[in-house]
Amino acid sequence: MAVSNTSNITKDIKNGEAASLYYFYGHDTASIESYTKWLINKLCPKDAQFMNFHKFEGKGLDIPALVDACEALPMFAERVVIAINDLRMEDISKEDGDALRKIVSNLSETTTVIIYATGVDLYKNKRNLTDKNKRFCDHCAKYGEVVDFAYKSAGELGRSIAAALQKNGCAIDKRTAEYLAECCGCDSAYIKQEIDKLSAYAQGRSVTKEDIDTICVKHIESDGYELAMNILNNNAKYVYNRLSELAKQDYDAYEIVSIIGFSLTDIYRAKLARSSGLAAADACKDFGYAKNREFAVKKAFQICGSISLTKIREVLKIMSQTDLTMKTTSLDKKGAMLVLEQRVAECFMAGNGRV
Repeated sequence: MAVSNTSNITKDIKNGEAASLYYFYGHDTASIESYTKWLINKLCPKDAQFMNFHKFEGKGLDIPALVDACEALPMFAERVVIAINDLRMEDISKEDGDALRKIVSNLSETTTVIIYATGVDLYKNKRNLTDKNKRFCDHCAKYGEVVDFAYKSAGELGRSIAAALQKNGCAIDKRTAEYLAECCGCDSAYIKQEIDKLSAYAQGRSVTKEDIDTICVKHIESDGYELAMNILNNNAKYVYNRLSELAKQDYDAYEIVSIIGFSLTDIYRAKLARSSGLAAADACKDFGYAKNREFAVKKAFQICGSISLTKIREVLKIMSQTDLTMKTTSLDKKGAMLVLEQRVAECFMAGNGRV
């Protein structure tokens, strides 16, 4: 599957070169939405959109109406632009899917179709599209541009965070900006919300880590790392207080166990790499980490030196068994949280202290 990047597309658009088909997908839906809006306005200026812009929803896609829109000639404009939002191939029939492939394979030079996903899940796991969506994506790549909007790294987002806060009259140092990105799981949509809150809270001064901890709602995956590290360091007060807060926010114990296990795996990999004389970058490369998750291994690499490999293994084993128990036993929310708290207590007793 050939995947383009937005930099090349932007350059082509500015040079007056537009493709007939664009397919945008990925986890960073805020970036997809923002870039799609920019692209639509560039290809079909607002004063021409009444006659030349057509938008369809992927679910219940009206194929005959889509055909009519694609065959229409532009009126007092250079091209007709058609946007299809949240198309999921599992939601349409085989006949409509075949018809759609035929449509996007035969677009005229004055027609551009933009297919973009912002509110549906196209994935079968964290990395891979479902088979039907993957086949359609591959088909689109033959006739146009395909872009995977993956999350950016904390470092990349840190620069844009600093620029956004500066625009709002505030400042933030590099490390604190990256910390905000990590707390938001490198999700642009979450970050934008928190920047608005921080700007109003700071009122022109520099934003600090304490400000972020005070008013920002942390992405639950960042909690996974903090909980994992504090479990390994036997910090019972922090762990139980945070579990209580998450329960009050209506998070399920099942979800909490999952993110703790996810972070423990990161820490385990970092510890193995460090013990073998490898760098954090080696672990990221060997285990295929996406850019938005590299920070997890790098941070773990810096901190895991004083934690024994035995401790990490035993805690990871206990959390894996806890996850299995919750998935194979009928428990209500309160019962599941009680099981989690009991297993965390076992984690504090695990390990023999050897590095």
